[in-house]
Amino acid sequence: MSDVVYAIRISHLEYSGLKIMDIKIGKSTDIENTLRQYSRGNRDIELLDMWTPNPDKTLSTAERGVHAVAERYAYDKQSEKFVFLQGAYQEFAETVNMLLQNVSREDLAAASASSESDDVDDYTGTTPSVIKILGETHDVGSWADALTVGVAAILRDVDDQERITEIDGRTRSYFVEEGRQSDLVSPRRIPDTNLYVETNFSANDCVRKIEQVMAKYGYDRAELEIFIEES
Repeated sequence: MSDVVYAIRISHLEYSGLKIMDIKIGKSTDIENTLRQYSRGNRDIELLDMWTPNPDKTLSTAERGVHAVAERYAYDKQSEKFVFLQGAYQEFAETVNMLLQNVSREDLAAASASSESDDVDDYTGTTPSVIKILGETHDVGSWADALTVGVAAILRDVDDQERITEIDGRTRSYFVEEGRQSDLVSPRRIPDTNLYVETNFSANDCVRKIEQVMAKYGYDRAELEIFIEES
């Protein structure tokens, strides 16, 4: 199960060239069950976006924050239902993406599978001290450091570094070329490349991004070890 704030389109119409969408924005701990409930009365629903709460915030707090942003862009509001005109929803979603992590159903499925594996470590609340990757050992002081150093080590000997930009979220970039770093919330330059990496992630997501890059370039997960500071 994963806690998310969702945006589900429950109806839409076009009147005299004006597009109108009714969007339900709420919270869920089981999005698949939530979608089943909505689809019983309306088969035309569409899941537009999902966001996970920041590590230091509750799901309810995240929901209230998203509602507050929605009120700035919506034409009308009725409880959890917001009416958006034309491109206002996209502007709203892009604003929320700067505040919370946008996730897809695939991301949630992968996270769920990882959490069910006994071999997966939970790095929540920890600080990394050393990352060992592809035979190299590096001292690090934060998860952003670990992510940047790890990705740099992977890209050092590959010929197609730009292929890393294919790893992204549904509406969010994780890796971009120089000149597009403003698309990221907290960009860091990847050493010895013209690429930038998003570092606005939780500890577990930083590790997951390193694993995704390793898989992208055909490296074995066994070649990654992360050591954390003793508490």
